[in-house]
Amino acid sequence: MKKLTAPRVAHYIEILSRVGYRGFDYSYSYDDKTYEFLDELFELLKTVKPVSKNGARELWFCADRGTIEDFGDFDELLEEGEVNSREEFEEWWLSEYPTEKVWYHFGAVEDEDIGYRMITLRNKFVIEVDSRKEKNCPNDISEFAGWLLEQLKECISKIKDGTYNFLVEKELPVKHRTGTITRKDMWDIFPESRESFFENISKADVDEFIRLASEQSGDMGKFEGRLKTITANDFYSFCALGYKENAYNGCDRMPKEQYYLHADGRDDGLAEIDADSPDAFREWYHDRNRHGGHPWEVCRGGNSTHVSLYVIDDKNEYYLMLDGDAWNRTIETVKFYLALRRAGLPVFLQEAKTLVARMNETEKIGIVPDGVIPAYCESHFPNEHIIDFMNLPDENQEEFARHCVWQPLVPARFIEK
Repeated sequence: MKKLTAPRVAHYIEILSRVGYRGFDYSYSYDDKTYEFLDELFELLKTVKPVSKNGARELWFCADRGTIEDFGDFDELLEEGEVNSREEFEEWWLSEYPTEKVWYHFGAVEDEDIGYRMITLRNKFVIEVDSRKEKNCPNDISEFAGWLLEQLKECISKIKDGTYNFLVEKELPVKHRTGTITRKDMWDIFPESRESFFENISKADVDEFIRLASEQSGDMGKFEGRLKTITANDFYSFCALGYKENAYNGCDRMPKEQYYLHADGRDDGLAEIDADSPDAFREWYHDRNRHGGHPWEVCRGGNSTHVSLYVIDDKNEYYLMLDGDAWNRTIETVKFYLALRRAGLPVFLQEAKTLVARMNETEKIGIVPDGVIPAYCESHFPNEHIIDFMNLPDENQEEFARHCVWQPLVPARFIEK
């Protein structure tokens, strides 16, 4: 069988990773030859030791970069305006494939009881076989499935002769590794990032934050101070303190207006209650029929990039909880916290220790492999508390990698008989 070069492998990954495998009553189906290759592949995989309790197998596959003709047709790209010269075409090719060999993380899992198979390549979901779903029109990906099978056979051969783990340890590019780097080391390599991060906060404020947040107990309920009552207007005024400290626009408006200018807006009907009544706030707070909105998202953003100010009812008294640990919202969160503390309000800061470490540059940043989206990657660091993630940067990559602490690679083994 003809070996696929990297551009062709990339084509299959791009096309197959777009398929909406999950959430449908039918299964993306393949031609008979593809199923034959997959049957043989999963039978061979049974000899390889799983890396997890769910039976997942992981290996490293490789493809040659190939020739520039494998990358694309120069005349077509020139006619379409994608490139303006042969030189530009070659530069593009080499920027996409700078090395002669391209590595791919291969993962596979099978549940024989329900007839389910799944394959990932370069951390993308590419193949699924689910006997519980109705098949649709068959798609011929036998070329790709055959390549996967041949790669697996090569890996098994190298595991047998004892060279596989040695070669992976020696040759696997660092961009495919998992590790950590301290924020100081990262900022020493990219000092402009440090300058940008701290440009809107004074050293005095940084020092005050580190002092106050470091004093916080790790137990959310064990710090002094409670508010006997809270009204909606009180809550709006707490938010306004943070908005003012961050110099948000509209700070000349009433606190309630500021809240609806900057918050998420899905307030669970907070705007409808008597804003000066503690009883109305308490009734609203405990009305389970209202819940489902985002009233505490006081600085709107994405799923992990907003800032929230929660009101916590603690035995009919209240305290506040501030949550905003995305690196690009850190300074806003720090200033919000300082404003609340300076006002004498009882506020618990989520991830206080981590944010202190971020501000004094001792925080560890998680480096996740190429192809892994650097978000919600806590599972890659089971023995460490990491909340900020990134891929290895292209710029200054060698210097950056030297400062990383890399996790050991999991060696490939056969199942002991």
